[in-house]
Amino acid sequence: MSTPSGQVPPGDQDPAAPIAPSPYPPSGPRKQTASIMWAIATIVVALVGGFLIYTAMTQDDTETAGQESGQEVTPEPTGTAPATEDAPTEPSTEAPTAEPEQPTAREMSQEQKDFLLGLARRDADDPMAMGEVDAPVVVIEYADYRCPFCAEWGREVQPELRDLVEDGTLRIEFRDRVIFGAESELVAMAARAAGEQGLYWQFHDAVYAAAPDSGHPDLPREMLIGFAEEIGVPDLAQFEEDLDSAELREGIAADQAEATSLGINSTPTFLVNSTPVQGAQPAEVFRQIIALELEAATG
Repeated sequence: MSTPSGQVPPGDQDPAAPIAPSPYPPSGPRKQTASIMWAIATIVVALVGGFLIYTAMTQDDTETAGQESGQEVTPEPTGTAPATEDAPTEPSTEAPTAEPEQPTAREMSQEQKDFLLGLARRDADDPMAMGEVDAPVVVIEYADYRCPFCAEWGREVQPELRDLVEDGTLRIEFRDRVIFGAESELVAMAARAAGEQGLYWQFHDAVYAAAPDSGHPDLPREMLIGFAEEIGVPDLAQFEEDLDSAELREGIAADQAEATSLGINSTPTFLVNSTPVQGAQPAEVFRQIIALELEAATG
């Protein structure tokens, strides 16, 4: 579901921050012009807005037990500058001790929930997604490849949810939320370049398998080419060419605009259908929320 130009999310009549569900570049020829994409993105960002996700993600700690650990915070609103001393250096990686609970602080109307559900792209040709396009539950992940907590979630939690992907319950859609500068963007470009040859998730897994438990790893161009060789990208020359692709860069920019407009300033951040989750929460937390969202979607 997309929001027509000039419409604001239901219940948000005086928005102060835009919400822009920016679609992944459509399947088909890769030569669609960037100018058209940016024209559409500019209109949507300018006209569609609200506090819906932002307020849900920044609600009182007592009403979001277990939602604050295991995340990195962007030091700049645009999400393009490297981390500074203002950003938390090493947030706790310990799993929350409280019994996992679904966030309930903000009551939403069905129209508002429908708006959030419409952020899922459900594109059968999206290389950055896994699972059936008509899966009843979609997890949208906003992540930076150099964020240690994103790596932790990708290595440890996502594999524990694969059974739900395989049985048709769950679809996972990845969004680039670059918060650690140019090198993070380069890794995102490399993952997309691998995706152009059908190996997005293999590249994703290789990068996270090599990631340290803490800190932001150095991932220069030659290391990314090494990952491509490791996973068997068939056309390495094309992979290297795609590392400088203007079209792939536009896709990252679209993800960035979407995340920024939603008030997403930390990684990893997730949207499980209409439920926001912050941080590398354990699989039990996600399973509980997925079960609740599945019941809502099929009940």
